[in-house]
Amino acid sequence: MKALLLVVFISISLFSKELKYENLLQTFPKDYKLAYKKIQNNISFYEFIPKNEELENWTQMITTNIYHRNIGYSVDEFIDAMKTAWKNSCKESSFKDIYDSKENGYTTKTIMLHCKLSQVTNKEETTYLKAIKGRDSFYFVQKAFTGKFSKEKEKNSIEYLKNVKVCDSRLFTCP
Repeated sequence: MKALLLVVFISISLFSKELKYENLLQTFPKDYKLAYKKIQNNISFYEFIPKNEELENWTQMITTNIYHRNIGYSVDEFIDAMKTAWKNSCKESSFKDIYDSKENGYTTKTIMLHCKLSQVTNKEETTYLKAIKGRDSFYFVQKAFTGKFSKEKEKNSIEYLKNVKVCDSRLFTCP
């Protein structure tokens, strides 16, 4: 019940005025803080990092982007564009498709992007990204970490993203 209240609170406070229509349902670790927020040109962009870290030198980050009024990409097209951008910014990059699914009627895709030396952080960086094609908006959430890759970080990132969902109160009973 506590987790459900947190989802409702975050959805209401960050992404919509009320929990109606189409909503991103996402929880955040209790030891994370909102480090950056920008809303411009129908795009909402949020970055969350551990409370004891700064945006200039983070080791873990959750990024949420919402393209309001949707975008003209399918999930696969969006993922392909992300892979291309990642490859262009990191010469030693690799990718792995994690899973494709239908959740609450929405097409989703989750992938892993890895960079041996990120031009942004100047560190090894791994990102797990979930894209969701909504009816009203397009969503993507990333769970990233810097430093050496580990199976434990991979497992935690994938589990986190499996719990990120979109629900449309016009179609389903949403929390």
